[in-house]
Amino acid sequence: MAKSMTKVKILIPIFEDFSCISILYRKLKKILSSYNLSFLVIDDGSYNELEIKRELELNPDLEFLTLSQNLGHQRSIAIGLCHLSDSSDFDFVLIMDGDGEDNPMDAAKLLNYFTENAPNKILFARRDVRSEPTLFKIGYFFYRLIFRILTGKNIKFGNFSVVPKKMLGRLIGVPELWNHYASSILYAKIPILEISTERSGRIHGRPKMNLNSLLLHGFSSIATFYETLLLRLFILFSLILVITFSGNCFLTFKFNQNFIETINPGIFFVISFLSWLNVGLLLLFKLSLRATRPCIPKTFWHHFINKK
Repeated sequence: MAKSMTKVKILIPIFEDFSCISILYRKLKKILSSYNLSFLVIDDGSYNELEIKRELELNPDLEFLTLSQNLGHQRSIAIGLCHLSDSSDFDFVLIMDGDGEDNPMDAAKLLNYFTENAPNKILFARRDVRSEPTLFKIGYFFYRLIFRILTGKNIKFGNFSVVPKKMLGRLIGVPELWNHYASSILYAKIPILEISTERSGRIHGRPKMNLNSLLLHGFSSIATFYETLLLRLFILFSLILVITFSGNCFLTFKFNQNFIETINPGIFFVISFLSWLNVGLLLLFKLSLRATRPCIPKTFWHHFINKK
């Protein structure tokens, strides 16, 4: 497909960063000039910079979808994808943040790959080089390590991605999409590809996310794999239970120790047993919920749109 014939819908979730949008728009129009671009900006319940937003709304290339409340970037993306599923005037959806940290040059790299290869997969920008401070990089390393241990999956990408139109229907049918975009795709086993990119800095202003927001974002990605997490914890506590029980038996019968001498290992055994029991019951409860009807974003997303 020729680039000039390729219709790309750029989905950008935003919260009070409209000054960044105007700069990002000009950069994308220049760098991606060979593509037929249109923009869908999800206003995540902003209260500030509304004067800039009203000016931007005069641009026919920019469509704004205003949410009735602040839901966060992940749910904003889910709502944007559901909204686009009713449209037919695009070939790909390019999802990127509105603060400029997703480099427009990398957006061209992603779209060029799709134009040349046309894969039936979702293409993610893998963040091999990051621009954040060292402390953030250390935290991100441990986040990926914990994610790997608890879920069995590797994650080195965020929202920056390209979704082919034919994959959109499948994606908005994933219940976990409402919780975390990238993690839900891994959970649903939707085929993906990754391309190496460099994360840029903000083009204007200061970051809106604080430590609490970052932690909640990380926990949300892990919570998507709730069943896997509980199963792994159940296996872990089962092993601890077997080891502590065997240790108690060994101390009692091999060395003929009395009750007082084995009380500390015994307490550890009881704690392990109660942890094992609690995790097992939680796992059974979670599995029982499979019989209930899941909450799929495409069935309720429109309730969060601000009706003017």
